Amino acid sequence: MITISRFIDAFASYQQRRFPYRLLQDQAAVLIGLCRNTNRPIADALEITDAHIAWLLQQPEAADAYADLLGGDVYICETVADLSKVQGCDFDWAAAHGGKWPCVSDIPIAWDDCRKLSELSGDSEWAIFLICWNDAGGPVYFVPKSLWPAARLEEHLAATNQV
Repeated sequence: MITISRFIDAFASYQQRRFPYRLLQDQAAVLIGLCRNTNRPIADALEITDAHIAWLLQQPEAADAYADLLGGDVYICETVADLSKVQGCDFDWAAAHGGKWPCVSDIPIAWDDCRKLSELSGDSEWAIFLICWNDAGGPVYFVPKSLWPAARLEEHLAATNQV
């Protein structure tokens, strides 16, 4: 699992070809909306360009910890084993399993954000999972298409959309 703690780390990982541009766009769109020096939030992450990213890298928020800004780090799942760290909230499950929260492969859960990321063309390649564990938000997990069956993505989408 890849862990990203700040936007500047996401950009460095992108430059090292460890962090896809599409995920960088998603993070940039969120962060631009939080910047003190802008009044222009981005409605769609696909609108993010290299110019937006260059501007964002000059802002103090690019170096701020995601835990402080967003309530948690950003994670990219790479293996089926990584999915065990993508935990959601189900009190009944936790009570029956010694206080352990369920992961995406255990049961379908309604998430604060669970969706396939749109692409400029073609099918989605990434899904996002977010449970807000605190007032700032929570950790964000990106799951590649190859892991969607193991992550039970379609079941999570249905549970999330029912809420």
